Amino acid sequence: MEYDADRIVACETCGLVQQAGRVPEGSLARCARCRFRLFARRPLSRTRTIAFSLAALFLYFPSNIYPIVTTEYHGLHSSTTILQGIKSLFTHQQYFIGSLVLCTSILSPALKIAGLLFIPLTVDRPRWKRGRTWAYKIIRVVDPWNMLEVFLLAIAVSMIEMGRVATVHPGAGVFSFAAVVALTLMATLSFDPRLLWDGPDHDK
Repeated sequence: MEYDADRIVACETCGLVQQAGRVPEGSLARCARCRFRLFARRPLSRTRTIAFSLAALFLYFPSNIYPIVTTEYHGLHSSTTILQGIKSLFTHQQYFIGSLVLCTSILSPALKIAGLLFIPLTVDRPRWKRGRTWAYKIIRVVDPWNMLEVFLLAIAVSMIEMGRVATVHPGAGVFSFAAVVALTLMATLSFDPRLLWDGPDHDK
């Protein structure tokens, strides 16, 4: 029995490998076991991914330049940016936490934004297919780490407030950073991984 390799697909939900026939335009193919959709293109995937990624890149710099939090302690006001916080952690020999914040706040968002821009911008270049695949794999690896510093900040603020040590207010940088996280998430959800191999002709 002969099989058409282009029509052998694995269900994203249950993992069942099956052969699908031709699907008319406007129709859906569903998994034979779990009934999950097999062929469901994300409309304007390339355009939306680029738009969300560029917006995230635009806000990435303010999120690292403007204060992330403003504290008030016995009438004294101070503001801290992400870079200042990282420097302070290294100054106080908190190398592990400083490195963790550096990777999750500076490096991983930058890598994700760069990857989300690189992939859709090179879809029409067949020679870069494997490069796009590796970029997508890197995005999948660094993606879970992008929210870690948010939890660390939330825990730190909660401990300060519960101990009534100081009053903490969010700075302008935290809103930019939250927007970067949201935009990169939207860019990831908008991107159709099948464009890595199909090319721009399928981005409709």
